[in-house]
Amino acid sequence: MEREAFQYDPTKNYDSHPQLYIGRMTEVCSYCDALKWPGEAPGMCCFNGKVKLPSLRLPPEPLESLMSGTTATSKHFLENIRKYNSCFQMTSFGATSEVCEPGFMLTFKVQGQVYHRVGSLLPPTNEEPKSLQIYFMGDEQQEARQRCNNIPGT
Repeated sequence: MEREAFQYDPTKNYDSHPQLYIGRMTEVCSYCDALKWPGEAPGMCCFNGKVKLPSLRLPPEPLESLMSGTTATSKHFLENIRKYNSCFQMTSFGATSEVCEPGFMLTFKVQGQVYHRVGSLLPPTNEEPKSLQIYFMGDEQQEARQRCNNIPGT
């Protein structure tokens, strides 16, 4: 296993290797109920009860229902939450090349400076608004439709 990270083999299953798999978080802190890994040092979460954070409030409706995962609608929402979040992006991120390594999870590699494209506040003639431009459409229903049109599956 020595230097294995430098000789990655995408056909090899690393999930169950004893040096890499640390198990599930099955331990519960007796002070704050944080989930911990077996053998994890005590006090890492709340310093053995010395640090007390206020409880999080429940989110307002409809978010509470959507986050529950108990209805078909909430399950759909949780499965697509990243797409819905993307609907509200104000900038876009672009690249001139894509690195595709066969047999491996698609990875985007960034070297150097990262730039976000803000673009014009108004779309070019005969083009649909996107990103920040949607916020200036003026009609909330039209904005919602445009956000969904821009991100397939929302």
